[in-house]
Amino acid sequence: MKTISITIDEHLNDAARLEAKRRGISKSELIRRGLLYMLQDSEPVSSDDPWTALAGFGPKGLNVEPGEIDEVVYGT
Repeated sequence: MKTISITIDEHLNDAARLEAKRRGISKSELIRRGLLYMLQDSEPVSSDDPWTALAGFGPKGLNVEPGEIDEVVYGT
């Protein structure tokens, strides 16, 4: 296994600690499961396309209508 370091705020850390305890697993295992869940449907990012790498990731089939992001972010 590879060891990584991440930075999270105290509220998220507390929530992760409590959820891991509730499930009877470590925080590391909780985070691994969360990553697996988020990445299960994503396709590998091509290093040949820098714009794709900047776009982030989401589940396969994610569809956003024009203007939907502005409505969510700016309330317009």
